[in-house]
Amino acid sequence: MRRLVVLHVEKNREEISLLARACEAANLPIDLHGISDANKTIEYLTGAGDFSDRKRYPQADLIILDLELPGMGGIELLKWIRNQSDLRKLPVLVFTQSQKVEDKTQAMENGASGYFIKPSDFASLVRVAESLRKYRPSNDG
Repeated sequence: MRRLVVLHVEKNREEISLLARACEAANLPIDLHGISDANKTIEYLTGAGDFSDRKRYPQADLIILDLELPGMGGIELLKWIRNQSDLRKLPVLVFTQSQKVEDKTQAMENGASGYFIKPSDFASLVRVAESLRKYRPSNDG
């Protein structure tokens, strides 16, 4: 099986690094690309600008999306993704600190594939990373 290509959209670089370590601890083969804002995420997903090299920046199998982003917020980015015909079915998991019911409702109504509250300890984060295994692609690439 090929590695899971994950686009982690998160303004805090430390959180991206922490998830990468949790995936390693979960023994999940992952190719993690961290991006800290929505506009760069759109460039990545469309293969524009710095992200035109698809060998270096392959299309994502999964997006892990924080709701709090500079500029365009996570919900707006999720709406943009769902309006792109070639990305409509791409799994997008919201991964946030927000425990507001309205945030979860809004995310799910706009096409999120799941909604996770960021855990406060590493062991719980490893369990979240283990749950990403179901998004691993078959041996097609």
